[in-house]
Amino acid sequence: MTRYEIGIVETRNVIKTLLDTYSYDFRDFALTSFKRRLEDVIMKNGLRDSEGLIGRLLNNKDFLEHFLKDITPETTEMFRDPSLWRSLREEIIPAIVKSSSKLKIWVAAFDSGEEIYSLCILLKEMDLLDKFEVFASTISDEVTKKIKSGRLDIKQLEVNEANYERSNGTKRYTDYHTTANSSGTIIIDTSLVDNVKFVKQDTLFSNAPSGMRLVLFRNQLIYFNQLLQDKTLTAVHGSMVPGGYLALGAKETLENTNSSNKFTVVNDAEKIYKKKVG
Repeated sequence: MTRYEIGIVETRNVIKTLLDTYSYDFRDFALTSFKRRLEDVIMKNGLRDSEGLIGRLLNNKDFLEHFLKDITPETTEMFRDPSLWRSLREEIIPAIVKSSSKLKIWVAAFDSGEEIYSLCILLKEMDLLDKFEVFASTISDEVTKKIKSGRLDIKQLEVNEANYERSNGTKRYTDYHTTANSSGTIIIDTSLVDNVKFVKQDTLFSNAPSGMRLVLFRNQLIYFNQLLQDKTLTAVHGSMVPGGYLALGAKETLENTNSSNKFTVVNDAEKIYKKKVG
């Protein structure tokens, strides 16, 4: 089947439909990336064009949940960027525990499960999982359901194992999942996320949780234009306590954003920042 190429006007029509009908605002997502993901959704669902997609969105509210799941980028790897997880294990989380008794972490990026499970494994190995209040953003109930199922793609098993080892995990990655089943997935230990508070977010992070000591907002800004970067970073900044830590993706930075003067750099290589006091 030939891949359907959606035009810019058609893309904006889809964005207008989502905003007018469901109040999901994708106007400030990076257009090229969003356009490509719309094409993937159209192909995946056997639709002919953007009009077919708009019709499905208007006439099938259940389809919206699947759409939101597919339109947001997946994390794809456990312990992605292992050196970042080493820094969290050896430096950042011990510093948080030492400085405060109110321990809150927020996985703010729209995660598909790998980031939150990685964090919970790390905290469990540090004997801190029951001491932290962990929050995770989700854009749809379908994503939350998928995360709670613990299902991960078996194709990523070798990468996940290698990342875990390089992150200085203290056990074996196989200790956290069951044998692959016939559907080509592995099932990770879902008890890890039993106490995680899943927060359904809109695209502007309007209902961000508060009092955060650490926010993981990785590999999200690259999908936003400048305006949305500034809006979401303002929300993230407001959710954090003074002295709280912010971790971005390896290819992201606070430079040239309106939040650049609100943080100090803790680890430039790992893109870890600290919220200024005062």
